[in-house]
Amino acid sequence: MDEIERRVRGAAEAGPESIGRFLGDPSDKVILSLLANRNINEEHLLVLAKRRDLSGSALEAVGARKFGPEGYRVKLALVANPRTPRRMALGFLKELRLRDMGFVTRNKGIPTELRQAAEGIVKEKLPSLPPGMKISLARQVSEELIKALLAEGNPLVVRACFENPVMSEAVALWAVNHKKTPSSAIESISGHPKWSARKSVRFALARNPFTPIGRAIEFVQGMTISEQRFLYNDPSVPAAVKVQLEIELEKKGQPLFPPSDAGRLIGMPEEE
Repeated sequence: MDEIERRVRGAAEAGPESIGRFLGDPSDKVILSLLANRNINEEHLLVLAKRRDLSGSALEAVGARKFGPEGYRVKLALVANPRTPRRMALGFLKELRLRDMGFVTRNKGIPTELRQAAEGIVKEKLPSLPPGMKISLARQVSEELIKALLAEGNPLVVRACFENPVMSEAVALWAVNHKKTPSSAIESISGHPKWSARKSVRFALARNPFTPIGRAIEFVQGMTISEQRFLYNDPSVPAAVKVQLEIELEKKGQPLFPPSDAGRLIGMPEEE
């Protein structure tokens, strides 16, 4: 009997106290033999489900077991394991709680197909979820779902989105530029100490009619002459902000040229 055969037999006959010796075995044959052992429990299965060095067939055998109440953790671990066969992972994904599905959407270690599937499931459920659940999800979902939650405009949900570690300048800029983003979300972004300090976001806020006029004036007052002139020539800037831009430019002795489409065509002025 060779070494692998001895380990296969040992895994099949191991008692509760010795099963742990075989959980890290590199051989699929040993793992499959271990899975047939009546002493294996769901704590052991959880260890196997988390192993990134197991083959897809071995992980599929783990997922094929009949699970008891503790089996949820095994299913979650299998979804999170990039080596789990896609068909099985997608099946278990649909059984996950929403909070765990939210975590899946932003876990870059999980295959894109699964993350996108999770985003689709969560997005479909969003309209019927209570505010408390949306607030919880906002703190842990992917950028794509942050956009969906920002677009709803609930101030508490918007605030929770800003607490999400994956919230980025790109998402804040998307929200300010998106026509369907409600005024409450725009107001929140304009008052946020981090995002309202970013140049690209400030330019977008200056153009957005929902930005509180006091904040918009504050933004343009802190801009350089070239930035102010750039916005002055942008037809999308609200009239009240345009008036303030005229005041700022006149203070600096700058001639006022007729407005043009320069801002829309270029996007932002170059650095001076």
